[in-house]
Amino acid sequence: MSDHDARWMLVNAVEKEETRIAVVRGGRLEDLHVERTSHETLVGNIYKGRVENVHASLQAAFVNIGLEKNAFLHVSETVGEGEEPYHHPQRGQRPRGPKRLIQNLLRPGQEVLVQVIRDPFGEKGPSVSMEVSLPGRFLVLTPLTTKVGVSKKITNPTQRAQLRTLMKQLTDANPSNVGFIVRTASGDTPMQDLKNDFEYLQRVWHAVDQRAQQAKAPASLYQETELVLRTVRDFFSTDIDKVIVDDPGVHQRLKDFFEHVMPRFGERLELDSGPTPLFYKHDLESQIEQLASKTVNLPSGGSIVIEPTEGMTAIDVNSGRLVREANPEDLALKTNLEAAREIMRQLRLRDLGGIIVIDFIDMKQERHKRDLENAVREESRRDRSQMVILPLSQFCLLEIARQKTRPSLQVVSSDPCPACGGTGFVKNIESMALEVMRALKSTLDRDDIAVVEARVSPDVAGYLKGRLDDLKQLEERHKKRIHLSPTRELASNRVEFSCYNTSGEKVYDFVK
Repeated sequence: MSDHDARWMLVNAVEKEETRIAVVRGGRLEDLHVERTSHETLVGNIYKGRVENVHASLQAAFVNIGLEKNAFLHVSETVGEGEEPYHHPQRGQRPRGPKRLIQNLLRPGQEVLVQVIRDPFGEKGPSVSMEVSLPGRFLVLTPLTTKVGVSKKITNPTQRAQLRTLMKQLTDANPSNVGFIVRTASGDTPMQDLKNDFEYLQRVWHAVDQRAQQAKAPASLYQETELVLRTVRDFFSTDIDKVIVDDPGVHQRLKDFFEHVMPRFGERLELDSGPTPLFYKHDLESQIEQLASKTVNLPSGGSIVIEPTEGMTAIDVNSGRLVREANPEDLALKTNLEAAREIMRQLRLRDLGGIIVIDFIDMKQERHKRDLENAVREESRRDRSQMVILPLSQFCLLEIARQKTRPSLQVVSSDPCPACGGTGFVKNIESMALEVMRALKSTLDRDDIAVVEARVSPDVAGYLKGRLDDLKQLEERHKKRIHLSPTRELASNRVEFSCYNTSGEKVYDFVK
C-alpha cells in the first residue's frame, strides 16, 4: 500500500503540557484528539457522590463528587432500583411507562454512584449519570444489568451470532452479576483476546465496587486512563497501518498495551523521536492551524463559514466562483455534497457539540434534497459522538444535535479576544508557547541555521521562562543558540522569528 492510501495514527506526546493524537489518511487529517494537563478530561471517571439538592423544576439533582462545583444529574440519567438502564434506546431517553420524577428517586444526603459524561464548562459543573460502565478494548462492562449485548454497529447477522456464542461461553464459564456489551472493535477478535478483556474488566469493577462500599462520599473510585491509551483503545482499527509515537516513555506504555491487549498488531507501533517534530514532518501543523479559521474552502471553489455562538453553531454554505456554471440546481447539489462531507469532518476535528444549524444552498428537486440528507447521515457514521439529525427543511436548513462531552478545540486553545468584546477568540498564552517550542524544534533542524531569535509578548515570554531547561536542552541537542526577546509591541497571539547563520547573517524571517 502506498503512503497516499495509508491510514496512520500519529501521537505527539513530547510536550509535557499537551498531548495530541491525529488520524490521517494519505496525509489528510481525519481525526484529532487534544488534551492539556490544564484541561484534563473527567469524562469516564466514577465517583461516590452525595446528593446536595433536588430541583423538581429542573427535574435534576446536584451531586457533590468532591470537585469545586457540584455535578448535574438529570432525571433521565438516574437508575431506579431494579431498573435496566440499557433497555433505553439511547442514553438520556426516558423509559416507557409512568413518568419518573426526580423528587421520587433521590433525596438530599443520599449517596449515589455516578460517572462523568460531560466535562465542566464555564460556570457549569460536570454532568453525571448513574448508568455506569467500564470500557475495555473489545467489551464494555455494564454493572447495572446482567445482560450481554452486541454493538449495533456490527450489522452482519452471522458475526453477531458468533460473538453472542463466544460471550455465552465466557459468561457460562465465569458466572457474574454484571453485563457486557461487545464493542465494534471485537469483530474478528480471537476468543483469548475477548477472555483477557472480560477478566480485566471484572477485576477493575471488583476494585471499584470494593472502594465504593468502603469510601465515604464524596470519593473518587475510578479514573479513566491517559489520552494516548484511551484513544488507541477506542479508535484503533484494523485499517490503521501504523501508530507512530514521538516520545520513548509513551511508546513503551503503548508497547505494553499492544502486547497485553492486541498482540497481533504490535508490529504496527513505531517510535520516531528524531529532531524534526512529528506533526511538522507529516505536514499536520498547517492543517491544524486551519481549524482556527472560520472559512473552509471546498475542492470545487465553494466554501463553508463556521460561526460558533453561545447557544449554537451556525454553518453557511457558499457556492463561490462556481456561480458561472450553467445549471444552478446541479451546482447547488455539487457544492452541497462537498460541503456535507467537509462539515462532518470539521465537526469531528473541532469537536463542536450542541445544536448545529447548517444553511445549505437552496435546491428545488426533492431527490436532490434526499441525496444531500443521505450524504450527511452517511458521513455521520464516521463520528463516534452521538448525533441526532433532523430532516432537511423546506429552505435547505439542517439541524444537528451533537453530543458534547468536553470543551471544543477552540475553547481549549483560545481565549476571548479583548479587542472585540469577547465576540472572537485569540490563541491563549499556553497555546502560543507550545507553538514557539514546536517552531524552534523544526527551525533548529535546518543545517544553515545557527541562531534563532524569537520575539514574543511579555506574557508568552513569562510562560516560556518556566521551560528554560527545555530550551537549554534544545540548544545542546542541536549545538545552536536560542534568543528569547520579550517585545511589548507584540500581541500575545503573534511571534516573530529571525534566523541567522554562523557568520551572523540573517537567513530569513517568519511569523507565527
